[in-house]
Amino acid sequence: MNESGELMLSELQRLDPARRADVLRVLDCVVQGLPAHWRRRKGVPQLMVFLDGPENVRMEKISLSELSKYGYLDEIHRWQYSVPSEKAKEHGCAALVYGDRIHARINEIVPMGSAWWLPDTFVCVYIAHRGQRTDHMYFSLDFRVKGRIFPKLVFHEWVFDVLARARQS
Repeated sequence: MNESGELMLSELQRLDPARRADVLRVLDCVVQGLPAHWRRRKGVPQLMVFLDGPENVRMEKISLSELSKYGYLDEIHRWQYSVPSEKAKEHGCAALVYGDRIHARINEIVPMGSAWWLPDTFVCVYIAHRGQRTDHMYFSLDFRVKGRIFPKLVFHEWVFDVLARARQS
């Protein structure tokens, strides 16, 4: 397991069991559902993942125009926690998910902007829980692409190991 995995595991283990169960349900949905939404050319879409009742977790696409309601898109680092916090107020636990190249999608001004054609290399997951007022969680989940003709997003093995170990603790 790498340094990101150790940090993620320690963050999950310090949560009380009820919150940890909610966060793990959301993370499981991200890990299982994201490969279906990912496209080679478009990368990782912006997604909102949230609890939908006691058993279900829902994953929905969220557009850049919807995200712009929270602040200027080029300053996403300033307000990214407010998006899942708003959703967590009504659903208990929510996560904002996007690829590490989101700034390239926002600033598509070539040659001044970022190189929009470069692929995402990891997924950013910002999680908020209703019971947490100030302590939000951020996880960076590494992935690789398998296959050339039919490409598929596959998370690194440490991601699954961390989730399994967090469930056991």
